[in-house]
Amino acid sequence: MGYAGGTKKDPTYYSLGDHAETIQIDFDPAKISYAQLLDIFWAEHEPVAKQWSRQYMSMIHYHNEEQERAASDSKAREETKRRTKLFTEIVTAGKFYLAEDYHQKYYLRQVRELLNEFLAIYPKPADLVSSTAAARVNGYAGRYGTTEGLKAEIDTLGLSPAGKERLLQIASSPTSSLR
Repeated sequence: MGYAGGTKKDPTYYSLGDHAETIQIDFDPAKISYAQLLDIFWAEHEPVAKQWSRQYMSMIHYHNEEQERAASDSKAREETKRRTKLFTEIVTAGKFYLAEDYHQKYYLRQVRELLNEFLAIYPKPADLVSSTAAARVNGYAGRYGTTEGLKAEIDTLGLSPAGKERLLQIASSPTSSLR
């Protein structure tokens, strides 16, 4: 989680300037394509209403002409599919500013016992933020992914037996909406 799309140097949550809250995704194009990430983007949010604040605007960042073309084409397809104008800006990827530590791993922070396990492993906030395992657990704690996917990788996430049980409990709870 971080801030991008604006001109202010070193934005913070309480002093964003013209930046928007955003995420930066490092991905392996051999495993998932930029086009597939765009499909996920369109499926996971509602871009038909203009945001009341630039902080929460809908924005796609691109790094090269190929990504710009793919983003523009995907937006045009979505507008046709939805039969409406979409309020999503497509902008060049400028500098990405990492948000403050307390804004990182939101869903993980809601499950104190899981967070405590990761804080024991990663006492430095920067290490927790950059942990792939913590990111995976954060996603599952937010009910993203599938229960089958969680079961397949749970032994690789660095959790204690109690932590594994708690995460599986979250995933299998009746209120769970794991996709």
